[in-house]
Amino acid sequence: MAGYTEVLQAMLAMVIVSFLVINANRAIVVNNQTIVDGEFENQIVAIAQDFIEESRSSTFDENTTDGDVPVNIPDGFSTIGPDGGESSRADFDDFDDYDGWNETITASGGVEYEVEIEVNYYKDGAVSNQKSTLKQMIVNISSDDLTKNGIVSRYSFKFLRSFYAD
Repeated sequence: MAGYTEVLQAMLAMVIVSFLVINANRAIVVNNQTIVDGEFENQIVAIAQDFIEESRSSTFDENTTDGDVPVNIPDGFSTIGPDGGESSRADFDDFDDYDGWNETITASGGVEYEVEIEVNYYKDGAVSNQKSTLKQMIVNISSDDLTKNGIVSRYSFKFLRSFYAD
């Protein structure tokens, strides 16, 4: 009978060690996935910052690109969106030209990010159809390579720009 006890103890010890190894492997996989997701998110933040900084380097409104200031602020501002002949980012000369811009950016490692930009006037704490001295840019970025539970993650970055802060 004593021989069986030792065999049962050895089998129980192997089961316990197996559970420990499985849990350790699971923790390693989760940790690696977290590191990879963090790298994707760092790239997403960098892409959004590039668009925001690029747009900030342009003037607030089409009607201020030549250095003049409209007589009636904000009624003298232009409508949101690119103007005639502005079909690429190189042609954009004011902040709201980025409205409606869509682009696929391939980052290091061949990861593709879908970028969609929306620009609107902003008034009384919300997006507005009325012209104002504030414009809000929303940069939305997603990638098929970054999913959670099978759903593509979408990241939104908002930037509020004031005419008076130029």
